[in-house]
Amino acid sequence: MKLSSAKVIAALGLTVFLVGPLIALSEETEAEKVAASRAMRQELLNDPLRPLWHFVAPEGICDPFDPNGAVYKDGVYHMWYIFQKDGKNLWEHVSSLDLLHWRWHSTILQPHEGDPEIGINSGSALTAPDGNVVISYQGVKAGICTVRSSDPDLNIWTKSQLNPVSPVVADVHGWYENGRYYHITGGIPPRLFVGDAYDQKLTEVGPFLTKNMPDVANYEDFSCPDFFKLGDKWVLLCLSHQRGVRYYVGTWDGKQFTPESHHRMNWQGANCFAPETLLDGQGRRIFWAYVYDQCKGLHSGTMTMPRVLTLADDKLSLKINPAKELESLRYRPMSEEPFSIPAGDSVSLTNIKGNAIELDLVIDPQKAKRFGVTVFQSGDRREETPITVDLEHQTVTIDMKKSSLKQVKFYKYGFYNLPIPNEEITEQTAPITVLPDKKVRLRIFLDKSIMEVFVDDCQCVTQMVYTTLPDAVSVSVFAEDEAIKVDSAKAWELFPTNQW
Repeated sequence: MKLSSAKVIAALGLTVFLVGPLIALSEETEAEKVAASRAMRQELLNDPLRPLWHFVAPEGICDPFDPNGAVYKDGVYHMWYIFQKDGKNLWEHVSSLDLLHWRWHSTILQPHEGDPEIGINSGSALTAPDGNVVISYQGVKAGICTVRSSDPDLNIWTKSQLNPVSPVVADVHGWYENGRYYHITGGIPPRLFVGDAYDQKLTEVGPFLTKNMPDVANYEDFSCPDFFKLGDKWVLLCLSHQRGVRYYVGTWDGKQFTPESHHRMNWQGANCFAPETLLDGQGRRIFWAYVYDQCKGLHSGTMTMPRVLTLADDKLSLKINPAKELESLRYRPMSEEPFSIPAGDSVSLTNIKGNAIELDLVIDPQKAKRFGVTVFQSGDRREETPITVDLEHQTVTIDMKKSSLKQVKFYKYGFYNLPIPNEEITEQTAPITVLPDKKVRLRIFLDKSIMEVFVDDCQCVTQMVYTTLPDAVSVSVFAEDEAIKVDSAKAWELFPTNQW
């Protein structure tokens, strides 16, 4: 039975004198909230650098914006991300059917009265044999904590009464294997813990790695760890706070991980930070990372596009490809007929332009060793960002010297204070593996202020670019030492996925 407001007031024994002012105050407050929400939305829509289809923080600025707790359950991708409130890190929950369009949940992973932690730092999720989804996280000033959910939408969670299950305060990754729950922690060195139940105390086993690799500096930590099997190898994905995302490939004997190789996914002057993956229903290992934004603004808080990681043929490195779902965003196709470029020359594409596009090029180098593509190019070339492939040195370089008329600085190590000198740089150079006499495929994704460059399937480079000129949307292809042929040049605009 529906009661009138007058009957409700009478039943509560409240007078109109008391309730009236409260209702008026509530309406005024709600009106102010609506106005503020509309103003915020309009500012975001007017922001020329805010990405359209990369997952961005609707709250505006998030620093950090680490993805965490990614898990695939019952056909749904779930992920959490760090945001800040009252100076503390908390987790917001989102879910998606297609990796592109996200639904926000009302659930927030946060400390409550009586909890040992005062904030929530990085962690991971797993599906236990009993069907519960279990999150392990770093409870600030407490240690490793766990929380579980049997709710189909993962909206209802219960924290372990024994939190913290370990007093070690560090980022944590957990997984289930052979009847036991394993956890590794970040820091130097990473440590291994085991337990017989996900909500019980953990026992420390010892160092997780049998050794480190020679190209890793002694100051590099293992934050945001993620450990998973690909083919017949195991991969340790992690974050060096000083130098960004990196990974090891090696073997796991149930007691320790023995790395056989080490690779970076972030190079000097770049922005790839805080990785997270999940295994989906198709058996794909899906990757995201927080894109550390060195030009703070209203839109700050961006993640990489979803990428698919697979083990390379050498079994010592990863192949990296865009998730196929991104193709569903394509519209307004653009293309060019095949063309050649003489040595030392460049050709501006007539039909392909844009700053929120997918660009797909197949280049026949012929005898050339250095060639590439320039994007975000203005008509007067005051702003432009060249991408150079160097087959002799097996590298790809993004040159930021003319990327922006703004005074934006990039540093060799762009994240946190270092025990070594830092320096300003203008290029990001990453290694590639391109076989001789092979055509080179470049897939370049541009989204207002972020670019992700895929070279064949062997490498992906992430870079923030802050253009200021409205006409910085042209694309050109160049040859340096020898002539090249562009066998295929296709592009699409990518439809926005963000609500605004």
